[in-house]
Amino acid sequence: MCPHCGKNAPVIHRGLAAYCTACGRERLPFAGRSVSLAGKPSRFGGAVAGALGWLILIGGTALALLLGLGAAALFPGSIAGLAIGLPIGFIALTLGLLLLISGRKLSRSGVQASRDAQVQAIFSLAAHRRRPLTAHEVGVALDLPAPEADALLTELAKQRPDEVGVELGERGDILYTFPGVSGHTGVRFPQPSLRVDARDGAPDPAARIYAEEFEDEDARVPHAAPRREQLR
Repeated sequence: MCPHCGKNAPVIHRGLAAYCTACGRERLPFAGRSVSLAGKPSRFGGAVAGALGWLILIGGTALALLLGLGAAALFPGSIAGLAIGLPIGFIALTLGLLLLISGRKLSRSGVQASRDAQVQAIFSLAAHRRRPLTAHEVGVALDLPAPEADALLTELAKQRPDEVGVELGERGDILYTFPGVSGHTGVRFPQPSLRVDARDGAPDPAARIYAEEFEDEDARVPHAAPRREQLR
């Protein structure tokens, strides 16, 4: 929990210092989940396991073949080559495949942990700012290039359409809305302009009906009540 903004936001490390991904203020280095470090041990372990798996698979198979051929040459007409080569090859194949599979699982879990930390940081940022976010803002907060941040937000909008929305800003930029945490619904109602009847200066009835159809709490129709009384 950040002591400054009160959000359960991960931290991001820049050098030796750690900063809140929601408000951007400095926090203790290990005060929370780190976006910079999340998933890295698993990905490193997966890479090591994968490399070791390929080494055992290739090296063990080559060793089994070499020893089998050597035994066959020393004892022609016997099954000595198979007796020596097959067990070594089977052990190498089994260990190599197990290491490759476990390494791939570790790498996937590391990628997922990193993504989960980024998603938590994005929702914390939206809850703190209480407005739609741009890919540039998310990229700055998470130390990601803007295209990568945009791809992450787009993926979130596709996977969680009830929690993340997309709309077009006034300047033509793409905005990502978070109705559940930011209080922004992502729905914008048109603000109709009323045509004034030149005879008495009151709004034209057709325009008044159109405005009442689309008005919200902040767009009340002027002269609507007096005009309703006149129409009676």
